Amino acid sequence: MIDDLVGYLWRCGLVAQSVQRLLPDLPRWERFLRGQGVAAIPPLPSLSWTARESKAHNLLALLIDQSSLVPDAAKQHHLRNLTGVRPYKT
Repeated sequence: MIDDLVGYLWRCGLVAQSVQRLLPDLPRWERFLRGQGVAAIPPLPSLSWTARESKAHNLLALLIDQSSLVPDAAKQHHLRNLTGVRPYKT
């Protein structure tokens, strides 16, 4: 799954330096994703995903955003609500 994560990061548009910086985190990401029920990394680009692929994509978006050197708290809050990582707050 690590190789699939690296491929996903490339297809998302991350530059080589960003991908290199994230490599040590990928085993933790894999454990997190598997714990959330993700068995495979969704293909990019895709015109239609299954519900399972959409969940995986949203979880990956959350992980990528949380690892950003310039975090966006509002986006992270929205992604945590969307993925159900923590209970929804009104």
